[in-house]
Amino acid sequence: MRRKVLALTMMTALALSAFGAPAATAGKKKKKAKTGPVVVGTDPADDWGANQDSGLQPVGDALGMELTEAVIEMADKETVNFIIKVNSLPGSGGTPELARYSWNFNAAGESFELDGKFTNYSRGVCDPTSGSCPPPRDPGSAPFFLRGNCTQTQNLVTCEELGIVEAVFDAAEATITIPVSLELLKAKHGSKIAPEAGIFGGTISAAPSAILTYGDFPMDVMVVTETFVVSAKGKK
Repeated sequence: MRRKVLALTMMTALALSAFGAPAATAGKKKKKAKTGPVVVGTDPADDWGANQDSGLQPVGDALGMELTEAVIEMADKETVNFIIKVNSLPGSGGTPELARYSWNFNAAGESFELDGKFTNYSRGVCDPTSGSCPPPRDPGSAPFFLRGNCTQTQNLVTCEELGIVEAVFDAAEATITIPVSLELLKAKHGSKIAPEAGIFGGTISAAPSAILTYGDFPMDVMVVTETFVVSAKGKK
């Protein structure tokens, strides 16, 4: 039944979008973290939904969920850009409400998650994964929630909402750029941003969701392998 509902939801979203290192050993030098812009992860451009059925890939691609690359760079001296590259995005920019993106990482020794969508009014009303439902609010355009202090209760991971940032969905470049201030990250120049595993394995995921995403949903997962160092130089 769940898969039938998921299929119907994805068809509706398609209609809407039409409109609109290895450890160092003795005698070897440790690998230095890069400062950026840095390609921190890559993924094949044909594997969305392979966890369920490889034939689903065109659907995920059309919805903007086929992950291909991840980049971190300094937007300016006080802001870090987390950039998710996909194989394609709908002409409108993104798929409203359905396509969910998450990125888990560690900044300055603390664990964080970026979680967002092209539009996310469902979680604006109530987000059970935050541990409580805030009063209904408008989350704004292309909202990504910065979350931390996560705990797992039975099968549900709940995280404290630390802030909301507005992402940029660029259909021409097929990129989703998420700017996060150093203040929100509690980081400073010289701090390291390292990959962490998310709830679906990997570091970055793209999966269909209304409010929750189940592990048996078709999705794409990318493993980030590089560490980024926050720089005072900013973006040139």
